[in-house]
Amino acid sequence: MPFYDLKCTKCDNVFNIMASMSDKEEKKIHCPNCDSIELVTAWNAAPAVIKGGKSDMLSCPNSHACGGCCPHAG
Repeated sequence: MPFYDLKCTKCDNVFNIMASMSDKEEKKIHCPNCDSIELVTAWNAAPAVIKGGKSDMLSCPNSHACGGCCPHAG
């Protein structure tokens, strides 16, 4: 069974749950905070990895502001 990151539209609770695809499609999953079934997928961005050079480095989401001065050593 897959894991889902879900957000409740009623109370804004974000949680992770392992459930079958049919449970998600048939709205059988309930918010653990308020018991609502009104849930949407919570999208989380994965960090980008830049390969090359002497070491792999995580890219800074604020590189336009920091100029690459943050310690992103992987």
